[in-house]
Amino acid sequence: MQENCWICQNLHQPANLVIWETKTSIAKLNPDQLFPGYTFVTLKWHAEHLTSLSPSDQRRFLGDMTTLANTLAKALKPDRMNYELLGNAQPHLHWHLIPRYTTDPMWGRPVWAGNRRRKRLTEDAYLELISKLKNTLAKTRDTDESGSE
Repeated sequence: MQENCWICQNLHQPANLVIWETKTSIAKLNPDQLFPGYTFVTLKWHAEHLTSLSPSDQRRFLGDMTTLANTLAKALKPDRMNYELLGNAQPHLHWHLIPRYTTDPMWGRPVWAGNRRRKRLTEDAYLELISKLKNTLAKTRDTDESGSE
């Protein structure tokens, strides 16, 4: 962990938004749910570039992101999924998984474009969404492990 990295210092915070954790990654809902299901998949140790990871860590990190993207797609049925691995604002590897819907306020534009409002959910709404994602994740992982749908 890097002392001056905000992501390192808050990896498990807020704890109530954690969906899933592996050896390599932690997945959390973004507190801002203007785009329902917006999730971060964050590397559990400090690294700033995908190319600085070993090939096996790259595969695990990409696999974790893919598992969460599949979970979001199955649970929430978005019209499109945006995948972003940026690092210019927060130089710590983390995926932004953003389910997009034709009804969203910025359909057809990047979520970063212009000013936009933030949307916080009630505690119960966060719990309901996380529960839905965890249940879907468990079913997805059971299906993947059995090799059948």
